[in-house]
Amino acid sequence: MRIPPKSLGFTILLGALSALPPLSIDMGLPAFPQISAALRTSSGTVGLTLSLFMLGFAIAQLGFGPLSDRYGRKPVLLAGCGIFALAGAVCATAPSIETLIAWRLVQGAGAGAGMVVTLAIVRDLFEGQEARAQLSYVNLVMSAAPMIAPTIGGWILALPVAGYTYASWRAIYAVLAVGGLLLVMAVALGLSESIAQRHANAIKPRRLIKNYWYILSNPICLGYALVNALYFGCMFAYVAGSPLVMLNVFGVSTTVYGWLFASTAFGIMVGSFLNGRWSMQGVPPSRLLSISLILGVICSVALVVISMSSAAQVATLMPLLVLVTFCRGIISPNAIHGAIQPVPESAGVAAAVVGFLQMLGGSIASGLVAFLYDGHSAFTEGVDKVIAMSGVMAIFAIASYAAYTILARPAERRLALYKGRDFQIK
Repeated sequence: MRIPPKSLGFTILLGALSALPPLSIDMGLPAFPQISAALRTSSGTVGLTLSLFMLGFAIAQLGFGPLSDRYGRKPVLLAGCGIFALAGAVCATAPSIETLIAWRLVQGAGAGAGMVVTLAIVRDLFEGQEARAQLSYVNLVMSAAPMIAPTIGGWILALPVAGYTYASWRAIYAVLAVGGLLLVMAVALGLSESIAQRHANAIKPRRLIKNYWYILSNPICLGYALVNALYFGCMFAYVAGSPLVMLNVFGVSTTVYGWLFASTAFGIMVGSFLNGRWSMQGVPPSRLLSISLILGVICSVALVVISMSSAAQVATLMPLLVLVTFCRGIISPNAIHGAIQPVPESAGVAAAVVGFLQMLGGSIASGLVAFLYDGHSAFTEGVDKVIAMSGVMAIFAIASYAAYTILARPAERRLALYKGRDFQIK
């Protein structure tokens, strides 16, 4: 039975496909001590299971996007979910840390199909305000994953299995493998092919290079992809820095930190929900982007100011952090739509560029937070280490606003002038 595109079930399925990366990353966090002990390795080496997963996820999108333009969205999704499930099964039986790390790289590559093809499917089936609303609701479902994933991982570890008091860390990867298989079944039985015409030359080297160059040289596509990627970097600076700041600097308990993190994830969900409603009511994306980007800049700069003062504490930082992530729920759907809307014939390639740049932005931001937090720069000497997180957030928020005002929006206006009418993405 096929799932109708304009149904709740369709949105949930696309959201589940997009949620594979955060679920795969966060579910395993509670098991790190177990993995380290069981495989007799250091906690830093176990951390490579995250780094390699993200590397595989980022790079694979560049391949899955063009492949979906050539062979269709459904076959690529089936292949990606199948790879994800297989890798999860191998991770669950990994005899060594080297095997676990290698297959986490493969698992990340499989998860990349879900993200990039979901964006292409939305571009295939929806236009204008409907597309922005659909992306908002998919983002809403996906944003629930970071809220529940660590809790699910903890529950799995606490379950009695085969006579043991607690389940092994391997059970988490087994559950991910089962989830991948369920998605294979859901895609096979419930999803219809969305691409109207497959492009026979999409993966030929000359055509592939031409398509990627066209996206990267198109100021509208590149501008909006950078808006999304840079603001994702702002949010990921918070994701990377919040455990360091909240647990080490302010000394909150892990339980309290879990609730604080959940509140910011809830902020994204609220922003995504409201953006979907406002989009369907006809609010222009330029207005939503302008207001949310300005608010994000104001809040992140305010975080820097508070971080450099004696007022820095959990109660003063959290409202601003929630607002920053709330803005992410509005910025992401509109920026992604702005990046892939102008190129329906290469939606897979455009979605791949969006996804890759997003992961690149997150990686750079998290690396900067770690670098500054450890005191390797004079920027943090004599200043509370909270500035490492808030400073990077402010830099990326300002850069995202600059990408919109200097690159994306002026390019839209030039196109409007060329066409002799007011330009608006439809």
